[in-house]
Amino acid sequence: MLCLAPPAVAEESVAAGAAVFEREGCGECHRVQPPGSGFGFADRVAQKGPDLWYAGSKFQPGWLKAWLTKPDPVMGIRFDSLEPDTSLSPHPRIPPDQVPDLAAYLESLVDAELPVGMVAASEPTSRMELLRGRILFGKEQQCFACHRTRTRYGVEVGGVTAPSLGDAGKRLNPDWVYGFLMDPKRYTPVTRMPIYRGDTYTDYQAQEMKLLARYIATMGVKR
Repeated sequence: MLCLAPPAVAEESVAAGAAVFEREGCGECHRVQPPGSGFGFADRVAQKGPDLWYAGSKFQPGWLKAWLTKPDPVMGIRFDSLEPDTSLSPHPRIPPDQVPDLAAYLESLVDAELPVGMVAASEPTSRMELLRGRILFGKEQQCFACHRTRTRYGVEVGGVTAPSLGDAGKRLNPDWVYGFLMDPKRYTPVTRMPIYRGDTYTDYQAQEMKLLARYIATMGVKR
C-alpha cells in the first residue's frame, strides 16, 4: 500500500518528481508498486534494480537526495548479477536541477503498514544493549559474511553480496530495519536473507530484533 509523505513534502515537487521518474526511465529498473503474490525466482533474476515502493520508509530523510546527486554503489556487486565490478553497471546521472523533485517523489513512497516508533534510535543505547546487538550481528548470525561494515578504524570488512551497512545509521530508517528483520520477504520476496521468525531459521524474539536494529542504526554514526 502506498501513501503520500508528510505535508512538509510539497505536492508539486512530488508530482514533478514522478514526471522525472517517468521521463528518465527509472521504472525500467525500479518498481514503485509492491510485487504480486506470484513473484518468483525468474522475476528476481530479471530485476535490474531494487524496489522503491517503500523508499520513503526505508531511507533517512535527505539521504536519497544526496545519493542521487552522487550515486555511489552501496553493494560490492551488480544488482542483477554476481559480477564484482560495480563500474560495469553505473547508476545513470540525474540532471542536478531535477534531483530534489525526484527525491521528494521517492520519499513520498512509503509502506503504510510499517509500524513507526518501534526502534527509538535517537534514545541513548546502553552498553549492554549495544553489546547484545553487536553479538547478534557479529557472533551469532555473522551478518558481515554478506554485508560490509567498518571497523572502529574506518576499515571496510565483510562480504559484498548484500548492501553495505558501513553507513547504515545515516542511510536507513531504524523502524524499517526492524520491520525488514521481522519479515524480509515482505520487501524482498526472493532473498538469501535469513528468516528470523518461525521454524525456518533461528527464532528470535521481537526484542532481540529491536536490539539488532538499534545496533545497525549506530553504524557510521559518531557516538
